Amino acid sequence: MKLTFGPLAFEANVSRKASVMKLTLGPLAFDILLLLRLWLPAVVLIGLCTGILVSFDPVLLLIDQIAPPSQLGLFIGIAWLSLLLFYILLGVAFTYFSARLHRRSFGSEEWRVQRRMVILSGVPSYAFCLLCLFLTLIGIFSPNANSVGVYAFGIGFLVSGLFSCSYLLLIRFFLRRLRNLGARTPHLMRS
Repeated sequence: MKLTFGPLAFEANVSRKASVMKLTLGPLAFDILLLLRLWLPAVVLIGLCTGILVSFDPVLLLIDQIAPPSQLGLFIGIAWLSLLLFYILLGVAFTYFSARLHRRSFGSEEWRVQRRMVILSGVPSYAFCLLCLFLTLIGIFSPNANSVGVYAFGIGFLVSGLFSCSYLLLIRFFLRRLRNLGARTPHLMRS
C-alpha cells in the first residue's frame, strides 16, 4: 500500500503471513533530506539577517553618542540606508547562490519540476512573512500591545513579503539565465 501527500510518500508492506505492518522509511528519509537541502539556505539567510539587525542596535547607540546633535538624524538615516543596501545585496547574492544550487541539483529535471522546487525552497520566507503578519494582528487587536512592536512586526511583514516576491522573480530570472548559459556552453555547467 502506498500513500502519497505531495512530495512525501509513505509505503507500507503488509504481509499475509504475519499481522505486522512494516513501514518503509527510505522514501520518507529522502524527502526530508530534500526539504532540508531546499530550506537550509533560506533559513540561514533569515538567521543571518536577524543577527545583523540585532547587532545593528549597538551601532545606532554608538552613533547616537558620537554624532553631534545637529547632524544626528542624518547619520542615523545613513546607517539605516546602508543596512538596507547591504540587505538588498545580500538578498541578490543569496538568490543567485540558491539558483545555482537548484540548477546543479535539479538541472536534469523538467522546467515544471524546477519551478515547483523553487516554490518549495521559499517556504521559510513565506512562513516568516506569515509569522510577522500574525504577530502584527495580535498586536493590533490586543489591548496591552506595545505600539513599537506592532510597527516593527508590520514592517517585518512588508519586508519579508517583498523579499518573498522578489525571491521568486529573481530566482526565475537566474534559473533561466543559467539554463540559457548551459545550453550554449555545456562544459561550464559541469563545475
